[in-house]
Amino acid sequence: MIEATFDGAGEAFDRCFGAGLRHVGAGSLEAAACSFRTAAAIKPAHPVVWFVLGLVLRGLGRGDSATLALRTALHLRPDDADTLFQWASLLIERRLPGEAEAPLLRLVALRPGYPDAAFSLGNALMAVDEPERAEAAYRLAVLLEPGAAAANNNLGAAILSQGRPEEAAVGYRRAVRLEPGSAEHHKNLAVSLLTAGNFPEGTAEYEWRTRQAVWQWNRDRPGTPLWDGGPLDGKTILVHFEQGLGDTVQFIRYMAVLKAMGARTVFECQPPLKRLLAGVPGIDALVARGEPLPEADCLVPLMSLPHRCRTTAATIPGGVPYLRADPERAAFWRRRIAEAGRPGDVRVGIQWRAAGADRSIPLERFARLAHLPGVRLYSLQKADEPGRWERPDQGLGIVSLPDRDGKDEDEGFVDTAAIIEGMDLIVACDSVVGHIAGAMGRPVFLALPWLGDWRWMRHPDRTPWYPATRLFRMTRRNDWDGVMARIAVEIAAAARRAAGVS
Repeated sequence: MIEATFDGAGEAFDRCFGAGLRHVGAGSLEAAACSFRTAAAIKPAHPVVWFVLGLVLRGLGRGDSATLALRTALHLRPDDADTLFQWASLLIERRLPGEAEAPLLRLVALRPGYPDAAFSLGNALMAVDEPERAEAAYRLAVLLEPGAAAANNNLGAAILSQGRPEEAAVGYRRAVRLEPGSAEHHKNLAVSLLTAGNFPEGTAEYEWRTRQAVWQWNRDRPGTPLWDGGPLDGKTILVHFEQGLGDTVQFIRYMAVLKAMGARTVFECQPPLKRLLAGVPGIDALVARGEPLPEADCLVPLMSLPHRCRTTAATIPGGVPYLRADPERAAFWRRRIAEAGRPGDVRVGIQWRAAGADRSIPLERFARLAHLPGVRLYSLQKADEPGRWERPDQGLGIVSLPDRDGKDEDEGFVDTAAIIEGMDLIVACDSVVGHIAGAMGRPVFLALPWLGDWRWMRHPDRTPWYPATRLFRMTRRNDWDGVMARIAVEIAAAARRAAGVS
């Protein structure tokens, strides 16, 4: 009787499992999941049914259920390579790369000739900010599969993350050779070349970004040709903003270059910047996104101008200052700053939050600046609401200025520039405030993360983009304390000089 029951269960399992496979073949994943669940209930110690159930549930986007199924499969068969790989892949997909490291290390040990395992291990290690170990994993993946463009590309990323752009370019070049039509590989090569200061080749490669879906810059004017860098005398050129607010502030200097070539220039900017940019030299017509665009003979995205204008690291356009504060607003804010401060203090405007988390500085890192004798910190961090400043309340003694003279409308960075004019120094992360202050020719201490943006190249503490800006780079990853300690030393010396103390 017991034997007959066992045979019956085996037949039922086979029917359900087979039905599940047929449903998968037909693309009916819901039905497949139902069949595999029934099979698992009949034989709960069968690792394969839990494995395929996990794959089906993952395909249906049911991460929690897929996690349970694959975890069960791995418990029943802990050294199965396919289960280890799928379990780790699911963890990475669910943004748990730290948990994926152990199964991937086990998989690489069991299957050292499995390139996908080494590649996935590299991805997991990059996600937890361990590029040195990721580099070793990617090198193994490339050794096992030299023709894998993705592995060569990611090897370049791991090397670049360690601050070795020339060496990173080697991996990116291999990826480009293997997949010459990949805009992503070309753009990554561009970043490594530009970081190393190789503008002629780097800006050319950077043009590949326009082939990515996100960069369709002639979408509004499909009949207007892209400017190829040729003569502009007597022509109207339309330049589109591109990427972030800080990028616009930094690269709008090229409008004067186009104007000097004889062009009539039109610039389309982000709406929050229109008032600030109104006086920038070289712009004949300034429009904000959403406003009607005038006719033009050609157009070009803003970040293509370094390439079209044949810029090298030695010929970056100057013209600083090309932004100026509104005199009336500057006078208003000078009074407010004086009311909020102490006579004789060094006035330091600070901005700590950027669009990218890696560039943002935890506010508590400013404590050592706030406690310097003869120094007063002022918040220049814009809040989410229009016309509002961030009001830090962490016992740091940072001055929060009034909101836009009691008005709630967005001041479009006009007041930001006016407050910058009233400061002795700006300390900022890599974001729009640092760019505005730099373009105004004001003294700036720019705090950069370990892997700074390509535009700062590898100059130790100065940048050709902004003559009055000093760069303070991390000397090791995640060390904002070290950056702020060096900034504090410089500010303390400035405060002593201001007080007449040697």
